[in-house]
Amino acid sequence: MTKHKEDPVLGDKDQEIIAVGASVASGCLPCIKFHLRAAAGAGASEGDIRQAAGDAARVRMAATGIMARAGGLTQAEWSPAIPEPDGAPTMLRELVAIAAAYAVNCCTSVRGHMDAARALGATDGQMFAALKIACAIRDVACQKAKAEAGAVLGASEEQAVSCCGSEDEEAVDGEAGGCSCQPGDLDDSKKSDQI
Repeated sequence: MTKHKEDPVLGDKDQEIIAVGASVASGCLPCIKFHLRAAAGAGASEGDIRQAAGDAARVRMAATGIMARAGGLTQAEWSPAIPEPDGAPTMLRELVAIAAAYAVNCCTSVRGHMDAARALGATDGQMFAALKIACAIRDVACQKAKAEAGAVLGASEEQAVSCCGSEDEEAVDGEAGGCSCQPGDLDDSKKSDQI
């Protein structure tokens, strides 16, 4: 799949709204801070941003419930009821949900939200773009968590990063602790092997 700069699969604003959702779901505070600013800078309203964050939090809670039930727990044993989303589903909301589900590794939710997005008119290219954003953010979140755990244990950065296998060490570098993943950097022409 090749994307042309003059005909993007997703605009900057939509990419950043999706990135906010993936950041919330992945639990990456530096990513959340970075993409909140970037979303506002790309023209997203406070309502757009709040909705993405809320939808991502619901996806994360639902994924936790799926995993808890798989482990034999009832909903009462792990969490209160998941609140219903405000407003009607839209294609962008489902793309946010796809990214959030991917960020928390919930295959059941990824499939469900991809089916819902497709029913609302999302193209495979748009869904793939949402997955690429989530993949980049999840990788940054993992690298930051490894570095923090390593710091607590007194490990070197190399030891912390290598504890779970070889990862791209560039993912932990960012401006003043900011998220180094930027949706604009995920053009197919630049990173065709992201996922």
